[in-house]
Amino acid sequence: SKTLEEVVITTQLGIARQPKSLGYAAQGVNSEDLNVNRQSNLLNALQGKVAGATISSVGGGPGQGANIRIRGINSIDASSSNDPLYVIDGVQVDNSTSLAGAGSGANVRSVGNRISDINPDEIETINILKGGAATALYGLRGANGVVVITTKKGKGTGIRTNFTSTYGFENVNKTPEVQTEYTAGILGVYTPIGLGPAWGPTIAEAKAIDPTHPDKLFENYKNAFDTGSQIRNTLSFTGGSENIKFFSSLSQFDHDGMLPFTDYRNLGARLNTDITISPKFKAGVNMSYTNSGGYRFDADRFGESLTYYSGRWDVRDYITSEGIQQWRGTNNPIFGAATNRLKDNVNRYIAGTNFSYAPTSWLNFNYRLGVDTYTDNRFRTAPGPRGIPGERTYDNAEGFVGDYNTGYRAINSTFLANATTKLTSNITGTLRLGYELYDRSLKESGTLGSQLSIYNDFRLVNARTFAVSQGKNEYRSNGYFGEANFDYKDFLFLSLTGRQDVTSTLSPENRSFFYPSASLSYVFSDNIKLPEFIGQSKLRLSYAKIGKDASPYSTSTGFTNYNSLPTGTTGLSIASNLGDINLKPEFTDTYEAGLEMAFFKNRLSFDVTYYNSLSKDQITRAQITSATGYVTASINAGSIRNRGIELVLGGTPIKTTNFTWDASLNFSANRNKIMSLKEGLSEIVYGAGTGGYINSPVTFKLIPGQAYGNIYGSYYLRYYGSDPEDPTYTDKSRPLLIGANGFPISSLTKQKLLGNSQPDWIGGLTNNFSYKRLTLSTIVDARWGFEKFNRLENFNSAFGIADYTRDRREFKVFEGNLANGTPNTKQVWLGQSLGPDGVNYGEGYYRLYHRSLSEPFVDDASWVRLRSASLQYSLPTKWLPAKAIRNAAISITGNNLWLHTDYYGLDPESLSADSGSNVDGSAGMTYPAARTFLFTLNVGF
Repeated sequence: SKTLEEVVITTQLGIARQPKSLGYAAQGVNSEDLNVNRQSNLLNALQGKVAGATISSVGGGPGQGANIRIRGINSIDASSSNDPLYVIDGVQVDNSTSLAGAGSGANVRSVGNRISDINPDEIETINILKGGAATALYGLRGANGVVVITTKKGKGTGIRTNFTSTYGFENVNKTPEVQTEYTAGILGVYTPIGLGPAWGPTIAEAKAIDPTHPDKLFENYKNAFDTGSQIRNTLSFTGGSENIKFFSSLSQFDHDGMLPFTDYRNLGARLNTDITISPKFKAGVNMSYTNSGGYRFDADRFGESLTYYSGRWDVRDYITSEGIQQWRGTNNPIFGAATNRLKDNVNRYIAGTNFSYAPTSWLNFNYRLGVDTYTDNRFRTAPGPRGIPGERTYDNAEGFVGDYNTGYRAINSTFLANATTKLTSNITGTLRLGYELYDRSLKESGTLGSQLSIYNDFRLVNARTFAVSQGKNEYRSNGYFGEANFDYKDFLFLSLTGRQDVTSTLSPENRSFFYPSASLSYVFSDNIKLPEFIGQSKLRLSYAKIGKDASPYSTSTGFTNYNSLPTGTTGLSIASNLGDINLKPEFTDTYEAGLEMAFFKNRLSFDVTYYNSLSKDQITRAQITSATGYVTASINAGSIRNRGIELVLGGTPIKTTNFTWDASLNFSANRNKIMSLKEGLSEIVYGAGTGGYINSPVTFKLIPGQAYGNIYGSYYLRYYGSDPEDPTYTDKSRPLLIGANGFPISSLTKQKLLGNSQPDWIGGLTNNFSYKRLTLSTIVDARWGFEKFNRLENFNSAFGIADYTRDRREFKVFEGNLANGTPNTKQVWLGQSLGPDGVNYGEGYYRLYHRSLSEPFVDDASWVRLRSASLQYSLPTKWLPAKAIRNAAISITGNNLWLHTDYYGLDPESLSADSGSNVDGSAGMTYPAARTFLFTLNVGF
C-alpha cells in the first residue's frame, strides 16, 4: 500500500492533489482493478468496488445501460436526474438515456446510456467524488457527486504498442422456478391452443387425450434465450519525445445478445496529446470518436409473451415454412424479436483542449474547452402481414416504419487562475479564481408511418398514416467560483470555496444563487508522536451547501403537437404540466466527518466516513386535479434527508517473496427520510408498478416522515381484536383475517406500506492472490434489506406456472382468525372448478385471491453474489520472441458465477426501467442478467 504522500489523485476541475490534504471522502479505482472482470460497460466494472455507490444494470443485454447512485437519492422527482456528473479528461460529458420520443420504443427496449460509449481499456483511473465539499467547484451539475475519469496518457520516448483481445460467451444467470406437472388449459380442461398456459390436466392425463403431447414440458424460459457472445479488441500506441507525449487507440466491440436477434457494435478511436511548448507554457488535446448501436427488442414484451406461451409447445418453433408466425393461440416472443425491430446508430465526438501558462513560479493560468456532441438515429420497423390465410402478426397490425433522430451538443469552457505563496514561515496559501460557461442543446424529431402498403418495405412513402413529433431543449449556465487553501506545516489543511451560478431554467429573480463549502484535514500522525505500528493517519471534517436548478421549461406552460387530426390537419394542445414562474433552486446542506488510519507499515488501513445531508425546496411535478386542465404542476415540494456511514478496509494479510494476498472491503449504509412536503400536500405519487393483475400493482409515494422508495399496495387484512389497526403499516406478525369461505380476506381498494426499494446496506469484498506470475482475483458483493414488486411472479402465479402452484390439487387450512377471533379450521381446496369436497372453487385460490393483490408479490430482493473471478498468467520473458514482444499475459474471467437470493424469477439486480429512471421498486419482465466467461490476451510490443 502506498502512503498518503506517494499518490496524487485528480479532484475537482482536473486539479491534482495529495490525498492527505483532502478534507472529504474520495475513492479511486485504477486501470488494473477496473478491468479485472472485463466488463463491457464502464459502470458495471465499478460494482462492488466503491463504498456509498449503488450501481444497477438494466440487464445483461448488448449495449444496455447502468446507473450509479452516490449516497442515496437527492432529488425526489421521478424525472429529475440523480446521476452524478461525468468528467473525462476535464470534459463534462453526457450520460443520459435518450428515449428519442415515446414512439421510438426506446423506453422499453433498454437502449444504453451514453457512458457505455467509453472503452474501459482506455481508462487510467476513476475517482469518485461523493460529498458536497468534494464537488463544490463543479457547481450545480456536481450536486449528485462526480465521476472523474482520466484516460491513458503518453509515456516515455519512442513508440510502444499494446494489443488486448477478449472473447467471451454468456447465458442467463437465473430463470424463474416453474412447475413441471401440469400442462396447457384452464379449469383443469386441456386446451393446447389458447391463452391458458398451465391450468390444465397433468401431463399423463393430457397424453391420454393428445398422444402428440411431449413426455415433459418444454423449458421455454431456457429455450427462449440464446448463448450470447462478445469480442473486444483494443490496439493502442503510446510514446513521444521529451516535449510531446501521445496516447492513441483503436477499438472494436461486438456483442450478440442472449435475447434472439439482438446485438450491439461499437467502433472507437482516441488520441491524447500533451505538449510542452516551453517551461512556462503547456498544452494538451484529447479527442475521441465512437460509432455504436445495434438491434434492440422490448425485453418486457418478450417476457410477457413468454409467460403466455405454454410449455406444451417449444418456443423455438416460431416460424412456419411460409415465413409466418407459428400460432399456438398466443404470440411467440422469438417471432416478435425477429420481426419487430429497432436499430439505433450513434455517432459521438468528445474533444477537449487545455492550455497552461505559468509566468512565475507562484502563478498559473489554465484554460479548458470541452465539446461533447452526438447524433442518435433510431429506426423502428415491423413488416406487416404477408397476406397468407390464417396469418397472425406480432403487435404490428399492418406494419410500421419509424425514423427518429436526436442531436446533442454540449460546450464546457473553464478559465482558472492559481496563485500559491508562503503566507508565513509555517503557512502556505493557494488561491484559485475561475469562470465556467456551460451550454447544451438537444433536438429531437421523429416520424412514425403505419399501415404499410407493401410488405417489408421500410420506406416512409410506403406508409398510409403518419405521426410526427419534434422537440428542442436548450440550457445554459454561468459559474463564478473561488477556492482558498491553507497548509499549516504540512499536517493541517483548510479549504474554503464559494460559487455563484446563473442558470437559464429559473426566472430572473431566482436564477442566480451562491453556495459555499469548507473542509479540514488534520494529519495527526505528522503532528503528534504515535506508536510505531501506526502509520499515516488523519481526521476529516467538511460542510458544503450545494445548489441545483430546475429542468428546462419548468417555469412555463407549453404546448405539444397534436398529430392525429383528420385530413392531415395539424394543431397544438396544452401541455399536461403546469409551470411555475416562482420556482426556486434546490439547496442541499451536507456535513461529513471521517477518519483514516494505517497500521503496520501500511499492511492494514481503514477509512470510515459519516455524512448527513438535507435537501430543501425539492423541485418536482406533483399530481393535481384534472379540473385544472393539467395532470401535474411543477412546484418546490419539500425536503429529504440522507445520512449514512461508509467504511473502506484494506490490507495485505500475507506478503512473502513469491506470494502476496491483498484484500479490500467496502461497506455503506444510507437512510433517507422525507422531512416535509409543500403545505397542503399530504403525499406525492411519483411512480407505479405497472402490468400486474387487477388490484395487484403498487404505487410509490412521498409521505412526510416516511422513506423515499416506500412501496404501497393492496394487502391481506389482519386480525387485531380490540387493538387499533395501524393505517399505514401492514403488521405481518398479526394473524390473517379469514373469511367464512375459508380464504384470507384482502383489502383491494386501500393501500399500505409493504416494503422499500432502497437497500439497508451494500458491500463488496475484493481479494487478489499473487504467486510469482499467477494472479487470482475475486469480487464478492452484496445488496441487502430491500424489496421489489415482482410482476413476473404475479403473472406466473396467475397462469399456474410458478413452482408453488403445483399444490393446486391439495387441501389447505389457512392459518388465521375469523372475524370473531376464533382460529380458522375450515379446509379449502386450492384447485380450480369442482373440488373433491363438492364445492365449486371457480378459477381457484391462485387466480381469485393470490394474484389479485400486491402483498404476495412485494418480495425480498436481497442478494449476495460472486461478482467475478479472474485468473491471469504473465508469460516469462524467455518464452517471448526477443525484442519483438515486451510482455504478454493471458487470463480467464467469469462474471456472475454464483448468486444467492430468495427472489423469485430473474436476477433482482436488473432494472425494469431505463437506466436514467429514479423509480426502481418494480421488477417486470426485464432483460435477464448474464453469466459470462471471458478469455483475454494482452501483448505489449
